[in-house]
Amino acid sequence: MVDAEYEVNNVVMTVSYRDVEFDLEKIASNLKGARYEPEVFPGVTYATFEPKASFLIFASGKANCVGARSVEDGEKAIENLTEQLQDLGYDIGEPQVKVQNMVAFVNFHRGFDLEEIARNFRSAEYEPEVFPGLVFRMEESSVAFLLFVEGEGVCVGAKSEEEIKEGINRIEETIG
Repeated sequence: MVDAEYEVNNVVMTVSYRDVEFDLEKIASNLKGARYEPEVFPGVTYATFEPKASFLIFASGKANCVGARSVEDGEKAIENLTEQLQDLGYDIGEPQVKVQNMVAFVNFHRGFDLEEIARNFRSAEYEPEVFPGLVFRMEESSVAFLLFVEGEGVCVGAKSEEEIKEGINRIEETIG
């Protein structure tokens, strides 16, 4: 059971459209607010507001979606982008979408003795003169937590909300 509360702040997803090459000039000039400056960055940057998400679109047919607050919002933003690209004449079907990272703010509703945690767990890194938080890596997982004295934290590396919940449970069981 998760006593802590969490809120997803950012979902990073990769998007692959198969067998297509995008004309980035065409995309940038037809998507409202899109920017393409090839001397600065080799892709189109594009932000949507309903749902909120940002995209990096590449000529290879690949894109990154960042800034969505949930997987569902990211999927909806990708669906909207796909429709806009189809309206521009691109013959693309359903893209291949993969969640790469979820970032969540966590309130554990209790304080942490970061020095004690650092002494007792090999998976903990704490250098208060460099950074005020403790990095706690989950074993056999890509999930890590930044823990702070006040009892708040940031979960990174999860690919689903289930992984976030599992990580929170492990922190609560391990650190107590």
